[in-house]
Amino acid sequence: MSLLGLLVPLFFACACASPVLRRDAPDFTIDGDAPFTVDTATLSAALTCPNGNPTSSSPPVLLVHGTATTGEETWGEGYVPALLANGYTACYVTLPGRAMGDMQVSSEYVAYALHYISYLAAGLETAVISHSQGGPNVQWALQFWPSTLSITNSFIALSPDFAGIDLLDSDLSNFCVGDLCQACLWQQSAGSNYYDALHYHSFEALVSTTAIWSEFDGVVNPPQENAALPSATAISVQDLCPGRLTNHITMTTDAAGFALALDALKHGGTASLVRVLTKVLTVCLEVNAKKMQVELAAELQADFDDVLDGFILGSPRVSAEPAVMAYAVPPTSK
Repeated sequence: MSLLGLLVPLFFACACASPVLRRDAPDFTIDGDAPFTVDTATLSAALTCPNGNPTSSSPPVLLVHGTATTGEETWGEGYVPALLANGYTACYVTLPGRAMGDMQVSSEYVAYALHYISYLAAGLETAVISHSQGGPNVQWALQFWPSTLSITNSFIALSPDFAGIDLLDSDLSNFCVGDLCQACLWQQSAGSNYYDALHYHSFEALVSTTAIWSEFDGVVNPPQENAALPSATAISVQDLCPGRLTNHITMTTDAAGFALALDALKHGGTASLVRVLTKVLTVCLEVNAKKMQVELAAELQADFDDVLDGFILGSPRVSAEPAVMAYAVPPTSK
């Protein structure tokens, strides 16, 4: 066989396996959903599948990061390889401006990504795992893009802020300078117009949902209240491993948190403390879940500290909360 004959099949094999292969950008505008304000090409480009497209033998999991980080930073060396080792193919969405802009816009990326990952997986339903702000972003997407419910089979929220944070008692307060804060911080603060809208419209588990939280969170304070979503399961890592010093950043690599998340994935989105307790002697002696990079948690903490120190800026600071989108304004507010 000629050299060309050898190289052509190799080229196509590599192209098909490459996560950076140029893909089409299907339109997921569906009657009954909120409108997209971001163009389809931009939304589609935000999804990364490092291990190729999911399949029936390695089903999809969409990963949604939180405030002040990116999809790669949060998930690339942690949940992506750990999920693959357990039979799942994860893709992550990267939200604009380090997820520090308008959360309503960030949720458009989530809603589109839920459809897109299912599309790439030949129509399979997907699970979604979020961290921090990713929790309300996913819930907003499920509530205001109801078409996503038919292709989302479960939702696992790590350290979510479903209720609103006490900003003055949170590490996130250091993002603000005087009365200027990033848009998402206005929205994530308890009592915001954003939460009024989120809590007014179908605020309950719309798919099988488990929230996993830590007593030592330090960011989404108070953590237990923020993990509460009506009809959902909520479990702390300290329920599994008493006294475990898992904080907001290390939740994305924590072995106990991952064990609970994996149990939820394997059981339709609902974790069971009783089931996971059978592995307690192994899980509680581990720091990071197997296949995760051991140094990742420290790197994430350093990245977060850099953000707090002002070396990395996401979206610009603003003096007021963004207006609630017309589709989400509660009737009593109109």
